[in-house]
Amino acid sequence: MLLGDPPERHEAPVGGVVHVRAGTPLQTVNDGEEDLVVYAYRSPPDDGAEVLSSAV
Repeated sequence: MLLGDPPERHEAPVGGVVHVRAGTPLQTVNDGEEDLVVYAYRSPPDDGAEVLSSAV
């Protein structure tokens, strides 16, 4: 994952968890050959999310 501005790379191991604080810009990138499965949970839901340009 690329987190923050400017983006900083954080690698998550298989089965790993990445906690991202509210308001942190993020981008998920799969550099591996296996499928990537993402479960994103937010409470309360964010109706004002902003989609940013790709960091890579």
